[in-house]
Amino acid sequence: MSLSKKRNLTVALMTAVVAVAQAGDIKGVVIDKEMNEPLMGASVRIAGTRIGTTADINGNFHLRGLKKGTYTLEVSYVSFFPQKLTLQVPAKGDVAVKVEMSADDKQLNEVTVTARKNLELERALLAERQNAVLSIENLGASEMSIKGISNVQEGVKKLTGISIAEAGQLIVRGLGDRYSSTTLNGLPIASPNPDNKLIPLDIFPSSAVQNITVSKVYEASAFADYSGAHVDISTKEGGTKDFFNISFGTGGKVGTVFGDFYQMDRANTMFKTPSMDRKAMDLPLSDYRQYSRNHNIFPTTFEVNKSSAIPDLNGSFGFGRTFRLGRNKMDVLATFGIDTDNESLDNAYVRTFEASGTEMSRFDYDSFTQTLKMAGLASVGYSFRKADRVGFSAFYARNAVDSYMARQGHDEEGIRLKGSNQ
Repeated sequence: MSLSKKRNLTVALMTAVVAVAQAGDIKGVVIDKEMNEPLMGASVRIAGTRIGTTADINGNFHLRGLKKGTYTLEVSYVSFFPQKLTLQVPAKGDVAVKVEMSADDKQLNEVTVTARKNLELERALLAERQNAVLSIENLGASEMSIKGISNVQEGVKKLTGISIAEAGQLIVRGLGDRYSSTTLNGLPIASPNPDNKLIPLDIFPSSAVQNITVSKVYEASAFADYSGAHVDISTKEGGTKDFFNISFGTGGKVGTVFGDFYQMDRANTMFKTPSMDRKAMDLPLSDYRQYSRNHNIFPTTFEVNKSSAIPDLNGSFGFGRTFRLGRNKMDVLATFGIDTDNESLDNAYVRTFEASGTEMSRFDYDSFTQTLKMAGLASVGYSFRKADRVGFSAFYARNAVDSYMARQGHDEEGIRLKGSNQ
């Protein structure tokens, strides 16, 4: 290496040594003034800069590489009064400081924490079963979502000891529909079908349900009109996440869909129940005879119309949202579901026989049945103060069956009969 290059390197090294020598450090310890104990984790920083550190397990801290000048040291620790110290850092050397901090003896006012269990979650429902004084089965919205359950009937089938008959009736330990009961948020709901005690469970979309609880033993809080099972459907309320969902499906039975379908008086739709002329029902017999000659008191002409069976349709939508009203909140829930079903039977027959095997009667028939299940639920809840809530729910259900049958045959006396009925 040449002599000039060696001299340049020596000058560079000397310059670097001078730069280090001109930096100062601040070392110190942070202690509790009353207990004389180190405060581990105390925050130490230079005011107005990003230079800072935290005290170690012994309360010690070290700030390195500070230029000559005056600095304000800020020291803080939880539940202690913060400290500010003005220090003069020399061109070289260390500044040692001892920071004594006094505890802040202020006390917090009483704090009340109010929490509500989220009974949609599987863990919360498990705790409900463990703490219950009787045997219950339950299923929450979270589990129904994971398993792809679309309505309450599908959810109930997942519970132990419960099955659903072909007609949608609940069977518990061999006991049928009339031995069970259904409540909505703890209140009884009547079935729209007079032939069944239980309301059809498949008209409740899972989007509106918080949880389903089934009790198969008697309990004091339930109405004493069941011996099979008590099914309680709880709808979603405030505190849950806002949601909106919609679903739609279609299908049909082989031999029915797009085939011939007969109905009597198609003007009488499934969405409205026909009834007699109310005026005619209130008339005295003498006036009724004349009135009936001039008026059609029945909403039918008994005409049979032919059409094509359309595919079955089913769909539902659900909406839920919570609105903040100052410190209070209002939650709104609305759901609607509809399900249609068409079925036709061609060349069906009914026969009766004596014990000897002799045929007594025989009827051949064609039947065409249309079923509609429809339900709507609207709920508004208002939460105020700490744990008070006022709610209003409106529920509508319709379960309609429209069937036309054309039959012919002979009765037990051998009389030939032909009938057309709706």
